[in-house]
Amino acid sequence: MKKTIIALAVSATAVATGANAGEIYNQDGTSLSIGGRAEARLSIKDGKADDKSRIRLNFLGKQEITDSLYGVGFYEGEFTTEDRNDNSDIEHRYTYAGIGGNFGEVTYGKNDGALGVITDFTDIMAYHGNSAAYKIEVADRIDNTLAYSGSFYDFDLKASYRFADRIDDQNSDKFTDDKQDGYSLSGIYNVADTGLALAAAYADQGDKNNNVERSQYMLAASYTFGDFYVAGTYVDGTDKSTLSGEGFNKADNTGYELAAAYTMGKTVFTTSYNYLESKVDGTKGDVADNFAIDATYYFKPNFRTYISYNFNLIDSGDRISDGTGTSTATKRDAEDELALGIRYDF
Repeated sequence: MKKTIIALAVSATAVATGANAGEIYNQDGTSLSIGGRAEARLSIKDGKADDKSRIRLNFLGKQEITDSLYGVGFYEGEFTTEDRNDNSDIEHRYTYAGIGGNFGEVTYGKNDGALGVITDFTDIMAYHGNSAAYKIEVADRIDNTLAYSGSFYDFDLKASYRFADRIDDQNSDKFTDDKQDGYSLSGIYNVADTGLALAAAYADQGDKNNNVERSQYMLAASYTFGDFYVAGTYVDGTDKSTLSGEGFNKADNTGYELAAAYTMGKTVFTTSYNYLESKVDGTKGDVADNFAIDATYYFKPNFRTYISYNFNLIDSGDRISDGTGTSTATKRDAEDELALGIRYDF
């Protein structure tokens, strides 16, 4: 039971890809599974409450072609309701199809870039955390993406290429594109049965809309021993303007995340520290600086409740950054946050 709960606490990927889904059909090499979550989340800042509840629903279909080849299709949507803002919406998180086999899996559509598996090392908390190891768009979950993933003994490889979006240019009577193409690549090495995992990743993209060229790399490591899990992620990225004299010229983004988890019976305690600094044209500002703790109690592996608190270490008056410039932190920028949640996975 302890190992099962640790796996649930430190792996968001399994749920996202439908590994937690229930199979509802399997006949003649065709299978269909449905999964998702219902999560009630209450956020409190400065004594004021906000509803962050959500529902995720996913469908995973597989078709056996041969003994070593299969077709796959996956969809996941997230439903949220914010009645007071009339902001009820559906986010199409994943929409892709592809083919897989002994060589790995190749898909096209809206899927994860290659850096998500790296940020998963430290993105283990029930609610907070994951605020420093940022991902540029082509390395995150995005559409128009050709993705590959494969495992070779103790090494996991992931790569993605995001095509530039086609534009129908009526003025020139031809098709152009927005020049927002890019790629990402990552590798994870699990060191035999030691509990140690090491990872590295790189991503690069153009962004014609904002006249910026963006690149970044990540390094990560984790170690599991008994009921303990510890991990760290380091990120370094650069945004360069392609137009001199307009906006900022260069932003250097450097940060890291440290995370730990301890399982005691049916309760998992997690904590993380996140720090990200951006130096825009030589002027430094903090993007993220926080320390968070939470406790999650698993009534069953698929039903849990949690409490999470984020200590915001940015004070009013500090120099902060949004990645394109710096400003002075207000009292609102310096608020802590308390979150309470109940989550049911199906």
